[in-house]
Amino acid sequence: MAEAKADSAGRRTKATRGASRPAGGKTTSARAKGGPGDAKTRPGRERVDVDERGAGLAGRVRVPAIPERYQQWITLAVRVLLAGILGTAGYAKFTEPVALQKTAVSAYRILPQGMVSPVALGLPVLEMVLAAMILLGFATRVMAICVGLLFVVFIAGIISVAARGLSIDCGCFGGGGTVAKGQTHYLREVFRDLGFLVLAAWLMLYPRGKYALDRMLGLYA
Repeated sequence: MAEAKADSAGRRTKATRGASRPAGGKTTSARAKGGPGDAKTRPGRERVDVDERGAGLAGRVRVPAIPERYQQWITLAVRVLLAGILGTAGYAKFTEPVALQKTAVSAYRILPQGMVSPVALGLPVLEMVLAAMILLGFATRVMAICVGLLFVVFIAGIISVAARGLSIDCGCFGGGGTVAKGQTHYLREVFRDLGFLVLAAWLMLYPRGKYALDRMLGLYA
């Protein structure tokens, strides 16, 4: 009887061990399956890293962040300054005799004769309108782009005149026409207009400002 009990106990122990082996095998296989699962997550992590690096590169070309309380006051000051420049230039031309306005434009020898009168009479009005819109802060970014393009045209015109060896007064703030050699100031005029272009560029990048119609209309909010 004792031997029979010992045999039955031994069989039960073997059965228990046999049952535990498949469970262990499943656990091992689950772990083995977990390995490739971890491997699959690695490319995902790499993609996240790539995305983060891409965001960093994009951040490098973003507009520099300036505290809003300073930026809006600076934008207001730039608007007033740029509007004063455009208004002064436009008014100086507008109040001159029509013949002098035409002379100032024709001295560049760029436009055909039929375009001289429209440009000579329309440019002062355009400058004063842009000055008013900039000062009021209406569609500031759009107006700044228009002003920037205008200054690019002015700079290109001065460079063209200098390259062709002509001696003229640019007529930017009134006057204009042919002058004696040695009385030209092309380099100074180009750098001056580049400075004005920088002011326009500021408004393109930071159009939000104090006391602007844009705020009332909800633009650049």
